[in-house]
Amino acid sequence: LYKVESASISVTDGSLTASGGGELAVGVSVGSFAKFSVAIAGPQTSGTAFTGTNTLTAQDAYGNTVTGFNASTNNVTVTSSLTGSITGLSGTNKLTNAGDFTSGVANLTTLGLIYTGASGSSTFTFSPVTGAPVTSGAITVNSGAATKLIITGTGTQTAGASQSITITAKDASGNTATGYTGVKSITFSGANASSSPATNPTVASTNFGTATSVSFSNGVATASLSLYHVESAVVAASDGSITAAGSDRLSVAVSAGSFSKLAVSLTSPQVSGTSFSGTNSLTALDAYGNTVTNFDASSNNITVSTSLSGAITGLSGTTKLSGAGDF
Repeated sequence: LYKVESASISVTDGSLTASGGGELAVGVSVGSFAKFSVAIAGPQTSGTAFTGTNTLTAQDAYGNTVTGFNASTNNVTVTSSLTGSITGLSGTNKLTNAGDFTSGVANLTTLGLIYTGASGSSTFTFSPVTGAPVTSGAITVNSGAATKLIITGTGTQTAGASQSITITAKDASGNTATGYTGVKSITFSGANASSSPATNPTVASTNFGTATSVSFSNGVATASLSLYHVESAVVAASDGSITAAGSDRLSVAVSAGSFSKLAVSLTSPQVSGTSFSGTNSLTALDAYGNTVTNFDASSNNITVSTSLSGAITGLSGTTKLSGAGDF
């Protein structure tokens, strides 16, 4: 006999039958523990206690429930096919308590099973110290709640130009937080305004420091980033609860645009017929007031004149700056 039951064995030769008091009553008891059966509901969420009906049943070799199974004397280790960790159980990643199984069945939901790690399709394996392990069918493990933002884009940019950046919401395990969806109010920081004219850095045409609406789909958004000041900008973002900080920010080396204008500074007074004294400078600038460090007067001569009646001399081109080394 193989099934746990109260069996009543009768026999017949076709004419005679053992019945009534002639039958053999047999109480069939369960054999020793040999294996498990498992039922795992999906989907589940990384970092969150399992929900739904999730059970592990101790069985003998013929699939009868071993109601006396004791996890304290036969610990059961739980693993996932994904990269991550199991927690929440009596032995963290193990069933180790005598009370974990009730009449041979462990209610994994009630016991607090948690998987934290990579999202995707996963199976879960339950391995006793003695007996055969069992592996569940594959279920989907979704990403957890968003805990940070990551900004990616190009690491170099010309002042006044724009680039498309990507903002990704991640959960605590580094999965893209697909539940972070819809329009979010994001404030950007980490870059400065240009000087001449004063022009603020923007994302989606909104100044840094002012919240802008950014639309996320499955945890990912794109937006246009415009920078104007030559610097090593480190662009950060926050929705007020989660942020892009540290290495999750975008570092951008902002270089000057093409030559657009000059800025001059002259010391007063000066003396007619004598070389100018003091600090007197002429600076090549782009359209946003950044210094154009490679300006070459040999290919773009600069003529100097005065509002008085007189002559300019002493320069590389007499009245002009015309030498490659003038700047």
